[in-house]
Amino acid sequence: MSLFNVSLYQAKRCVCLRKSAICIFFEALFFLSFTQLLANTQKIDSLLHQLNLHKEDDSIKADLLNTIGFEYWIVDANESINFGKEALRLSETLSYANGLAKANRIIGVAYWAQGNQNKALEYLNTSHKVYKKIQDKTGLANTRLNIGMVYADLREYEKALHNYEQAINEFAALGLKGRIATTFTKIGTILIEQHKDTEALQYLTNALQMHIANDFTYGIAEAHNRLGILYLHKNEIEQAYYHIKKSMVLGSKVSDIDGLTNNLIIYGKILRLSNNLDEAAIELNKGLELAKENNLKKYELFAYEELKELKKQQYKPEEAFIFYDKYSTLKDSLFNSEKSKQIAYLEFENELERKDKELLALKAQEKKDNLIKLILILGVTIISICGYVIYVISRQRARKSKQLSAKSQELLESAYALSQKDLENSELKQQELKRQLDFKNKELSSYTLNFIKKNEVVQQLQSTIHGIKKSSSIEKDKLITDLNKIIRKNLSIDRDWEDFSRFFEDAHQGFYSKLKSKHEDLGTNDLKICSLIRLNLNIKETASILGISPESVKTARYRLRKKLGLDSRQEILTYLVHLEQEKESD
Repeated sequence: MSLFNVSLYQAKRCVCLRKSAICIFFEALFFLSFTQLLANTQKIDSLLHQLNLHKEDDSIKADLLNTIGFEYWIVDANESINFGKEALRLSETLSYANGLAKANRIIGVAYWAQGNQNKALEYLNTSHKVYKKIQDKTGLANTRLNIGMVYADLREYEKALHNYEQAINEFAALGLKGRIATTFTKIGTILIEQHKDTEALQYLTNALQMHIANDFTYGIAEAHNRLGILYLHKNEIEQAYYHIKKSMVLGSKVSDIDGLTNNLIIYGKILRLSNNLDEAAIELNKGLELAKENNLKKYELFAYEELKELKKQQYKPEEAFIFYDKYSTLKDSLFNSEKSKQIAYLEFENELERKDKELLALKAQEKKDNLIKLILILGVTIISICGYVIYVISRQRARKSKQLSAKSQELLESAYALSQKDLENSELKQQELKRQLDFKNKELSSYTLNFIKKNEVVQQLQSTIHGIKKSSSIEKDKLITDLNKIIRKNLSIDRDWEDFSRFFEDAHQGFYSKLKSKHEDLGTNDLKICSLIRLNLNIKETASILGISPESVKTARYRLRKKLGLDSRQEILTYLVHLEQEKESD
């Protein structure tokens, strides 16, 4: 007889000997569950009564709402979310940071319990940030553990283990052994999924011992459940039975519906493997009903799989096929749901990464702005000091000038010197005016080139987007449409043209007024083209600045020629230069 058959035989014999005891055990179990559920309901009712008596919208009320939301965690996730959101609203109104952090954590864990992992991550990350801001180390460690639980459900095991390890370090620094034990249980669960049985056994055994030392009933029940699953994977039926039985008794004391459902199905599997098929059917159906009542899809799937195997052992192929069909349908549904969660999770991660980059960019810009402010302050300070020095020197010179004015000869020399200076100043003024004009022309040319470059870049972007738009993706189409709107908006040059006109008028004063006085029928676009021709820009450059095609520029220049009364042999540029020179001579 093989080792596995021996194990099955021993389990079968053990179960048969204890059959009457098991019936008594389950009667007591459900009585305990009812009693504990009643106790939990009474506790929540007491808290609700306190809430009704408290009329002020203050931090005490926010704490009460959070406490009620916490108590609903393992009873009704929807109510937990409702009370958490009410606490969140009130805490935001009061700017109550501790209430904000706790409310976000309660909502996040409730969403995790419902299987909405993206919402869970959103609220838990917010909670972690607030706890970090107020330097609440216990809150930071707890949210770190909760974030790890979300990643574990998303099968992002590497991220889950990373968060668990950080949580353990933080709990150890705070001396919270109970929370370390809970984290050990979570790590053991992942190791079971990864078929690392030896490591899983070590973590779960340590967790169980620590929870027993702290007398934490829920934690003890959870550790026994995971040990039962581990031993069942190893085909050690007797050990699995022992741990599942302990988990059921302890879980009933804290109204752990999730744990009870899981334990019933596992117990049914143990009975099936022990060939107690009728008893197995009873426990599996109990577990299936609880799973359906509480919308626990993963346990419902587990129950269908076990009932299918049970019916095969009972040689009932038709019933086995019915359960197989239910199993397959639900599995496909859960698979699609998991895929959707993964896709949504990736989008959420990308959004978080984008926000982090934006935050870093804002911080970098803030540093840059502060540096500019510092430079400006230093510049103003230096200029002020220089101004003061110049002022002092000027006063000293003024005093010396008074003393020299008493002497006639010196007055004559001063007069001669002043006349010479006036002449030099006149020449310097002419040179300065010429220099300013040259600078404005250079500035205008630079602005024109930038103007051309901007529109060329925008047009290249638009051309690229037209190529991308051939894709059939709906999301890309929406993004491309939005980008096209931005580009079309930026292609408008009216605002840039105002700046350009100011630069042009500074460099060519009176140019527009002279044109309008001689040719009153010239419109705004005609004046634009005249100024660009005066700068000696070619057709392609003019088209780029105006955002039109080269053919349209040719047409516009032809119409302008007619309005200016020029024949085909006369150059528009020559005419405009001559017109400007006439203005200067006038």
